[in-house]
Amino acid sequence: MKSSDLTGKVCIFLTKGKLPEDWRNNGAQPLRGVFEDAGYQTELTLCDTPDDICTQIDTNCTAGDIVAVGGGDGTINAVLDTIIARKVVLIPIPLGTANDFARTLTLPDDLIDAARASIHGQIRMLDVGSVNDRRFINAASIGVPADARKRINPDLKRTFGAISYAVANWQSWHEMDPLDLTIKCGDAPAENWKLRQVTITNGRYFGGGLRPSETKSPEDGLLHMFAIRDSVDTLSGLDIAAELLFGSVDDSSYATSMECDRIVIEGEDGAPILADGEIIGELPAHFEIRAGVLAVFAPNSFVDQINSDDDTLSQSLPHQGAINDIMRDIVDFALRLEAIYPVAESSTLKALCHDGAGNLRNIARQLELGVRPYGINAASPDPDLKNLEELRDKVMGWLVEDADTRLVNGLKARAELLETEISDLPTEDLPDDIKAPVRELDRVITEMQQKLRDIVKSH
Repeated sequence: MKSSDLTGKVCIFLTKGKLPEDWRNNGAQPLRGVFEDAGYQTELTLCDTPDDICTQIDTNCTAGDIVAVGGGDGTINAVLDTIIARKVVLIPIPLGTANDFARTLTLPDDLIDAARASIHGQIRMLDVGSVNDRRFINAASIGVPADARKRINPDLKRTFGAISYAVANWQSWHEMDPLDLTIKCGDAPAENWKLRQVTITNGRYFGGGLRPSETKSPEDGLLHMFAIRDSVDTLSGLDIAAELLFGSVDDSSYATSMECDRIVIEGEDGAPILADGEIIGELPAHFEIRAGVLAVFAPNSFVDQINSDDDTLSQSLPHQGAINDIMRDIVDFALRLEAIYPVAESSTLKALCHDGAGNLRNIARQLELGVRPYGINAASPDPDLKNLEELRDKVMGWLVEDADTRLVNGLKARAELLETEISDLPTEDLPDDIKAPVRELDRVITEMQQKLRDIVKSH
């Protein structure tokens, strides 16, 4: 789909139960204003359920309309089929608990900023996963996550958001028996495994900010699978949690990962399948990727490069994709340092977290100012990610004496990622307003790496 296919109309659909309090009084006018200011005819409809949103889209929307849907990953999952069938363009308004799809698109956590970043972005055709002909946008899991979904306390979820997922997963990890499964990925031979968990991802995030792979994209035409074996004990399970929070499990010694366009999982018939936060089926399972079927208005921060024929931009930025990744990972790293600070035992680690987060935040602001003339919007992560990380880090602190060492190893992985991204970026090609903060970032990361190594030696 191209911009020329748009009708010029935005249909906003918000579920009444998720409506922010101030929007109840002003008719969501600030949100409407974002789209009206961008030149679109805007209509707002309040709905009771995601099914009502689907009915409204079927009844009132035509191909080429933009559909702004307020809700979380479960709501987006529920409207996927209708949006694809009606050939409308989706803009997610992140009003859910985890908002992993919005995070994949690098949307800011502020609702108005998220809408503004989207409507001034570009149309992208994203992949969608399917399991037993039921679509999912982020991930589908079997084992611990699916069992945990049944344990989530609704009151805890409403009050503490993503923390409720962490608590339920912790219970399932200890109480659930491993699964005997046969898995066939693409044309590879089927393998028999005894596993605690299998997760198939399409997006970059799942489970409230966990990132299983550094390279996964919802535009690559592949499903990413990682499986946690039954031999993984509690302490190793914490290491996997740290890898998911601070890096990826692609090279983990505790998890097996692979990529392909179709996956078949058999065994344990009737075991539930969790997708985008909801139970949508049971084993046996047939997973497929539906490439490029979902039209989304994505922020420029998500897009790898600005189209050279876009007349709305007077300048183009070299190496924009690499700069986007660095900007995202700077904020991501700063958030992790801030989350670790209150639970770290070592005064040296506390000082590193405090000073490092401040330096990275300052560099992120400088980069944001540097890229603004090129029409790039910097993303900020969802606050629920911080809540989840704080709980996971506290659990690690409660259970193991060397929690600081484990946390430092996770931070080293994040620092090494940024170090690689910086070294791969041809800084001599960059404008001075961007070159200077990138060089400062290089200095800060090098200094942090040495401090992290010193902390490991001291333990």
